[in-house]
Amino acid sequence: MSPLLLFGLQFTLSLAIFALIAMWYIAPALDRLPIHAALVPLFLVHTLRYLPSTAFAPGQVDPKLPMGAMATIAYGDLASAILALVAVVFLRYRWAGSIAVAWLVNILASLDWLNGGFVAASNQFPTYALGGNWYIVNYYVPVIGVVHVMIFRRLLKAR
Repeated sequence: MSPLLLFGLQFTLSLAIFALIAMWYIAPALDRLPIHAALVPLFLVHTLRYLPSTAFAPGQVDPKLPMGAMATIAYGDLASAILALVAVVFLRYRWAGSIAVAWLVNILASLDWLNGGFVAASNQFPTYALGGNWYIVNYYVPVIGVVHVMIFRRLLKAR
């Protein structure tokens, strides 16, 4: 199986499985909570978005991988992780403006998620040796997408 086909298959299956888990189990449980309490665990998932920076550790990825593209993804994810942590603190302590912060962070982090996917696809990342980043891209990145949708859903529901 080609790396691109394998990648597409794994990513698609992960996205579908995590979407079902979210729809059948997580969303119903979070719907019983006040909005601030429901959003905190969702944003906590995003605080791990520093993980792609492991590509900068020696021997983790193919040296031929376009590192400028990898830097775009890694630094965007790092910024998203920090913003998510800010949102967690605002929401956890119910500070004034916490819902506005949640909207802003989810919009910015969603745009970064889409940009990272575009950069990875346009540079054909699955054709390079990605080491542990292969798992991040195929298992964690779909979770991030599903959680973005869950956050938007909850924010819209509260309006």
